[in-house]
Amino acid sequence: MPPLFFVTPDLWLDIIVAVAMIVAEVFILVQILPRTGPPPAKTRMVIGSTALLGSSGILMALLGAYLQSNLNSYSVVLLSFNGMMLMPPGLWFVSLIVFEDQTIETRSWFWPVAITAMASSAELLMGLFFSVAAGTSLVVANALAGTLTSVWYLWSMAAAMVALLFWIRLERPVRDPLLGLAAAGIVAPLVPVDPLVGALLMTGGMAVTILVVLQGVRAGRPSGTSAGRVLNGVVVAFLAMSAAGFVLALAPNSVAALLLFGSVMAVAMTAEFLFLVRAGLRPGAPATVARANATPTATGGARAAASSEP
Repeated sequence: MPPLFFVTPDLWLDIIVAVAMIVAEVFILVQILPRTGPPPAKTRMVIGSTALLGSSGILMALLGAYLQSNLNSYSVVLLSFNGMMLMPPGLWFVSLIVFEDQTIETRSWFWPVAITAMASSAELLMGLFFSVAAGTSLVVANALAGTLTSVWYLWSMAAAMVALLFWIRLERPVRDPLLGLAAAGIVAPLVPVDPLVGALLMTGGMAVTILVVLQGVRAGRPSGTSAGRVLNGVVVAFLAMSAAGFVLALAPNSVAALLLFGSVMAVAMTAEFLFLVRAGLRPGAPATVARANATPTATGGARAAASSEP
């Protein structure tokens, strides 16, 4: 089982590139997802999504250069970087002609799924790269298990989600449980290394999340259907993580148990990422739902009083 961190002198350049990719991804996402105003234009989605796709290309080239290090492989890395710099603006110019000022359809799942898939693929490739560098076998099951439990995959996903949680306008009853789930992604890489410590931290994170939510309910913070669904989803995700972590603690040397835990974490993190992207592409929607559900009695009371007047 690979260590939590694996750093050697020959990996410093790759680490710098990986950190730069995480920063670039967060920057691209906050440019794509508006905080207020109308839904984003299709032209913005094209340039942002192609930039995310280009980052995956660079990571694939880095992995190839690591596995087969020679002058040609590093030339491919440079060419991939050039493609990332040139492809998004080129497709953006084309989209300006094709789409003009058209905005996306907020009810459509196409763009949320596409953005989530492109961003997640870059995180997966980053986890795969450092997992292979740490000595993980290239057998599919081993490589996939190492990738899904890699600190580079889970922490980069968590970093992007925390940034989106504070960028997108969400009501606290929606944001707080999602912050707790993102924190679980930070703790998760510790579970394969030390199942007991990881399980304790995961349990603590779940307990803190539930307590914060209950405190919010007692304080009378507005909530609604959206907040209830998010809380239910987060609780189910925590239960699934706990069960998978328990299996891994019972069989710490089992590749199947490690793959199960990594798969549960990947599904939970990807689902949260998809929710955030979809909410970000519909600016103000969660807040509007919460306010609408928080004030029916006042408006209803006023209308009832008005209707009862002679």
